Amino acid sequence: MKTKILIVLISLFLPFAFSQEEKPDTALSLEQLLELVQQGKFAESEEATKREQKFARERSRQATLLANAKAERARLEAIATQLEGRFEANDAKLVVLEEQLKTRLGSLYETFGHLQGVASDTQQQFESAVTSGQFGQDREIFLKDLAKRMGEGISLASIEELERLWYELQRELIASGNVQKFEATVVDNEGQTSQQNVVRVGNFNAVTEGEYLTYLPARGAFETLPRQPGRYLGGTYDVHDTSTGFVEFAIDPTGPQGGALLTNLISLPSFFEQIQYGRITGYTIILLFLLATGIFGWRTYILFNLNKNVNKEASGTKLGNNPLSRIFDVAEKNKGSDVETLELKLAEQILVERASIDTGIWLVRLISVVAPLLGLFGTITGMINTFQAITLFGTGDPKTMANGISEALVTTMLGLMTAIPATFMAAIMANYAKNILTVLEEQSTGMIAVASEENKAQ
Repeated sequence: MKTKILIVLISLFLPFAFSQEEKPDTALSLEQLLELVQQGKFAESEEATKREQKFARERSRQATLLANAKAERARLEAIATQLEGRFEANDAKLVVLEEQLKTRLGSLYETFGHLQGVASDTQQQFESAVTSGQFGQDREIFLKDLAKRMGEGISLASIEELERLWYELQRELIASGNVQKFEATVVDNEGQTSQQNVVRVGNFNAVTEGEYLTYLPARGAFETLPRQPGRYLGGTYDVHDTSTGFVEFAIDPTGPQGGALLTNLISLPSFFEQIQYGRITGYTIILLFLLATGIFGWRTYILFNLNKNVNKEASGTKLGNNPLSRIFDVAEKNKGSDVETLELKLAEQILVERASIDTGIWLVRLISVVAPLLGLFGTITGMINTFQAITLFGTGDPKTMANGISEALVTTMLGLMTAIPATFMAAIMANYAKNILTVLEEQSTGMIAVASEENKAQ
């Protein structure tokens, strides 16, 4: 039995024995093993005792900290209760004092509200007014401070403040009905600032020479509009150059800075910007128009000179190198021929000359016919794009359909703008050609008649 107990003990403590740093070369005896087990037990017991002592010390310290924290919380709660009572007392006292203040102020209390409303509304109006570029932003600071103090309802406005409020209102009223020139800071489209002479027309518009301006509240300066209403810029020079009398000038009465009319006017696309909506069809029509114009200019110059030379040749002036001179050469070469032969020879020469005289007319006529057809084609493609936009985005936002409708209308416009002038061009060229051919035919007929009379006389 003892032997079994020793074997079990050996199997339990054998790993601890081999985990020691010093390992004997030979196996331990049972007595040595028991001694090692006893030493390990004593060491573990001593370590556990140290841990228990450390835990007890930490527990005592934590208990002290907890007690201190509870005492601090109790002290702060007492202070909070005291402050809450004082707050309630002060709040009740404040209600009584406010009632006393209202009673003593009487009708003046309503004056606070009126002054606050007037100062606040005026300050908001002055922030975006064109006149602020002339009078400065000091009045806005004054009105903002006055509105704030009147809103608190503690102190009364002084006589000087009331007089200044009246003065600012009166000055703005007078400024809205006159035209003044002054020097102010102007910011151009590149962000560069400069001092320029500015003319303010009431509280509607401010302009420099050749430019309309808008007021920048954040910078307290004027800024040139990104785009200018070109056809109205002439009046900007007149108001600068004229000190008295009446001048023609375009103003926008819908707002303090020009309002919606001027904004919409400068946002409208120009003619060349509208052409871009025509896309490839529009550009094709423009190319045809340029081609027709080029042919018209080239052939009209030639036909004009031919018509002049032919008329001179018909009047008896020998110029040479023109259709009529070549007709005369044919008649001279066939002077002894019979009438029928001469008639055929002259008719042949007229046909030869007609081909060169009518050059280019057919192409201009073709362009006058094709251009509106291309415009109709662009209208169809534009409406297709419009219906596709409606299918994808619905009809809630008209801007989604604007491109397609613009394409349809612009291509139609370009087609008509090309067809109408091209029709006139072809008519002018045909008229010149007809006049030349008429002279040729008249001279040929005359020469045939002379030859026929000569033959009869013989």
